[in-house]
Amino acid sequence: MKTAIYGIGNILMGDDGIGPAVVDYLTSNAMLDGDVTVEDLGTPSLDLPNYMTGYDRVIFIDAVAAADPPGTIRLYSREEIAATPPGIRISPHEPTINDALIVLDFAGGAPRDVVLVGVVPQTVDGGMMLSPVVAGAVPRVAAMVMDEVAKRYAA
Repeated sequence: MKTAIYGIGNILMGDDGIGPAVVDYLTSNAMLDGDVTVEDLGTPSLDLPNYMTGYDRVIFIDAVAAADPPGTIRLYSREEIAATPPGIRISPHEPTINDALIVLDFAGGAPRDVVLVGVVPQTVDGGMMLSPVVAGAVPRVAAMVMDEVAKRYAA
């Protein structure tokens, strides 16, 4: 089973940089072996489907809009991601994970197992630092990612 872990987010927009921060944490603490691809995708835009092609499972880490307190971690399954209808896009920088899955499902190359580990941001204003509450969530998010990898290896 080929597995990829991708951090998504803009490190110049405060807590939107949670995905890259968790990828950095995972790699700097050598938490994964060489069988798992781990990469900071930044804001991948229209090329997101290319990153997903060829993998059986993909775990994304990103900031999510939710009615929960900042720093809350939410786990979304492929089915939950797909249940969010695609919206109107006004720039090429806006395709979502769901948009990429729709393209890959149509083309026949979508990973069968996709998970999004989302963190509710406190701020997405300009700045290169995560808020303290979101920065404090980084080790917990990394642990959740490791749990997801372990679950999938056990399956």
